[in-house]
Amino acid sequence: MRNFLFVLAFTASSFCLFAQSALIFGRGVINAASFMPGGLPAGSIARGSLFSIFGRVLGPSSSPALAFPLSTTLGNVSISVTQGATTVAAIPVFVSPGQINAIMPSNAPLGQVTMRVVNGNFKTPPISVRVVTDSFGIFSVNPGGLGPGVMQNFVSASSTPVNTPTVAAQPGQTIILYGTGLGAGLNADNVAPQAGNLATKTEVFVGGQIAATQYTGRSPCCAGLDQIVFQVPQNAPLGCWVPVQIRTSGTTVSNTVTMAISSDGSPCTDSANALTTPFLAGQKIGLVALLRTDVNEDVGLKKTGNVKTDVAMMTFQQENPLPAAPFNAVISLPPAGACTAFTAAGDLLDGDSIPGSDPGAKFLSAGASFTLTGAAGNRTVRRTATNARNFQPLGFTYTGTQLKIGLFLDPGNFSLTGSGGSDVGQIQASVTLPNPTGLTWTNRDQTSIIDRSKGFTVNWAGAPADQPVIVFGGGVDVPTNSSAVFACVAPAGASSFTVPPVALGNLPATRLNLLQSKDAIYVGALPASNPTSFSASGIDIGAIMAGAFAGKTVIFQ
Repeated sequence: MRNFLFVLAFTASSFCLFAQSALIFGRGVINAASFMPGGLPAGSIARGSLFSIFGRVLGPSSSPALAFPLSTTLGNVSISVTQGATTVAAIPVFVSPGQINAIMPSNAPLGQVTMRVVNGNFKTPPISVRVVTDSFGIFSVNPGGLGPGVMQNFVSASSTPVNTPTVAAQPGQTIILYGTGLGAGLNADNVAPQAGNLATKTEVFVGGQIAATQYTGRSPCCAGLDQIVFQVPQNAPLGCWVPVQIRTSGTTVSNTVTMAISSDGSPCTDSANALTTPFLAGQKIGLVALLRTDVNEDVGLKKTGNVKTDVAMMTFQQENPLPAAPFNAVISLPPAGACTAFTAAGDLLDGDSIPGSDPGAKFLSAGASFTLTGAAGNRTVRRTATNARNFQPLGFTYTGTQLKIGLFLDPGNFSLTGSGGSDVGQIQASVTLPNPTGLTWTNRDQTSIIDRSKGFTVNWAGAPADQPVIVFGGGVDVPTNSSAVFACVAPAGASSFTVPPVALGNLPATRLNLLQSKDAIYVGALPASNPTSFSASGIDIGAIMAGAFAGKTVIFQ
C-alpha cells in the first residue's frame, strides 16, 4: 500500500512537447489530489502540500529517483515562488515535459505569489498562484479528484484493504484516507515527515454526517502526503457512492470523493438506482435520457422569463468489472439523504463533461445518430465520436421573446431507432412519457439569494410516492472558466430537503457583474429509480430515463 501511495502522489503521464519554449499553462497550477480549478474556493495551494504544474518543456523525459533529504532541484528543474522581495524554492518530486509535481514550502508567503519553472536553459514566464495556510484535496482512485477516494478499511494492523464496492466499510469502522493540504508539517518539508496531529481544524463528513477523527497529520511514508483517520458515523447512509468531504479551518471544503458502505461490510447495494448492479458488474449498458427543464430566469435580466427545454442524452459503455472502482457521474448517484459535488474546469451547466470516470471504461460504437419520433415529428440525435456526455437539444420555448421553436417531449408515445455500430446492433425502442406527475417546487419563487455557508431548503408537493426526488444545481465562474455542481437525493415520500453547506462549499460566488456568472438550481423526480427497458444486440441492459425538472436562476453569496 505504501508503494501504491507513493506512486499515486508522485507520478504522472508525460506529455509531448508542443513548442521549444517553456510555459506553464493558464490556470495550470492545481492541488495534486483534488485537481480543483483555481477559480473555486478550494482552488488555492496550501503550505506544505503537493501541487501539480501543467505546461510544456517543463522537465526531462524521465524523472530521477527520490531520496531523503529531498532537494529543491530535480532533473535540473527548479521552481521559484515569489512575493515582493521574498522568494522561496518549491521542492519538485516528479518532473516531466508536461507535468511537475512539487511541494509548496511551509514557509511560502501567503496570498498571491508568482511562480516560475527553470528547466536547464529554459525558463517559463511567471504565473500567478494563491497560497493559503490550508486547503485539502482528497486523492481519488481514478484521475481528476472525483469518484472513489483512496481510503483503506482498518480491520487490523495487518489488514487494511482498500475500500471498494466489494470491500465496503460498515458503520463504526475506522477508515484511513489520503490527501494533501492540511498545512505546514511538524518538521522540514524535505525530510521524512514527523507523525503527529497538525494544528489545522479538520472535519470529516460522510454522507453529510460528521465523523469522529483519530488522526489528522502527515503520512510517515511521503513528504507532503497527509493521512486522516476517522470512524464511519453510525448514522451514515449506506450505498456504493457515499460522498466524503473534508472541511478545514471551518470554511474550506475539499473535493468530494466517494466510499462504499454497507450495514455489515458486505458488498454495497443501491436499491434506488436500477443501473447500479449492472454497472458494477461490468455489463454493457445503453442509457438514453429524455429530459425537460422548466426554468424561471430572473437573475441579471431586465425582464424575467420562463425557458422550457427538451433534450436527449445517450451513452453506450462498459465499465471495468469489480474489483476496480467504476464511476460515472450520471450513474454513480449518492444514496438517499446525501449530497455529492463535482468540480471541473469548463462549463458544467452547458454540457461540458464531468471528469473522473474509470479510465478503463470502454465506450461502445452504436452508430453516429439516432432518430426520435413522437407526435411532434422526428428529431435526429447525434453522438460524439468520444461518446462523451452529449445533451442534444430537441426543442424549447422562451416566454416574452420571439424565440419559439416549440417543445418536443410532450406526454405520449415515442420511438427511438438507430442503425447501430460496430459494437451495438440495430436499435428499435419505445417509451411512453406519462402525463405530468404534479410535482411542484412550492418555494421556487422564494429561492433567489443563497448563503452558501448556511445551505438552503427546497419544498415540493405532488412527487411520485415511489420515486426519490433529486435536487441539483451549480455555478459557473465565467472569467476563470471554473464550475462546481452538486446533486442531492431526497428519500422517497419526502416533501422537503435541506442542502447542507458542505455540498455548496466550492460553488463560486456570483459576481457583481451577473453576466460573468451562471447559477441555477433544479428539482425533479429521480429517473434512475424507474427506467424503461430496451434491448439490442451487443448490450446487456438498455434503459430509457424520462424526467421533468423545475429550475430557477439564483445568486450564491
